[in-house]
Amino acid sequence: MDIYILENSETQLIPESFCYRLFPGRMKKAVRYLKADDRLMCIGAGLLIALIAGVNESEIYLSEYGKPYAKNGIFFNVSHSGNCAALVCGEHEAGIDIEKISESNLYLAEHIFTKQELEWISPEPVNRFHILWSIRESILKAAGTGLYSSVPFPEIYPETNHIFFNGMTYYFSYGIFENKSIAVSSAVDTGELNIKKISADEIQIKLLSKA
Repeated sequence: MDIYILENSETQLIPESFCYRLFPGRMKKAVRYLKADDRLMCIGAGLLIALIAGVNESEIYLSEYGKPYAKNGIFFNVSHSGNCAALVCGEHEAGIDIEKISESNLYLAEHIFTKQELEWISPEPVNRFHILWSIRESILKAAGTGLYSSVPFPEIYPETNHIFFNGMTYYFSYGIFENKSIAVSSAVDTGELNIKKISADEIQIKLLSKA
């Protein structure tokens, strides 16, 4: 499955005035972030939605759980962490999660994962903690409930590449990308992750030319 990445270093090259014209609602949200990196990741997600999914802000509506959907029938999902935004889109419901890998997050493991999951984590605790976390988040996002799900979450066995949750089977793929864990989930087989970096030049050619 194709995953599109836009780094903050590229996003900051795009004029904010153009972004305001493209997605004013997201820009109002972005400017409320105190940290520049957080603001750029929010803007980067908007640029990916416009460039890759081809969805205008006016064509987006939110589910009762706050998940965005496009009126044109294209399914998309975004995530951002570690100075970049990530997007997955296609003809099927999908969820994506990207997490900056940090040892400081490891204390959460015992509060989140089962004994069997902790055993899977133990050989490489830092990386594997974030892999399991990303898989879990991507499945919840694919299901459309996010953290609001009241359904107990089953154990994750990464080697199986699928899980039964909320009455459906979800397939997932995962990996480590430049000190970030990334996972994508869908009701269809996700296959291998194919990560594509998007540059400011591509954005300018495909989007600024339409302004």
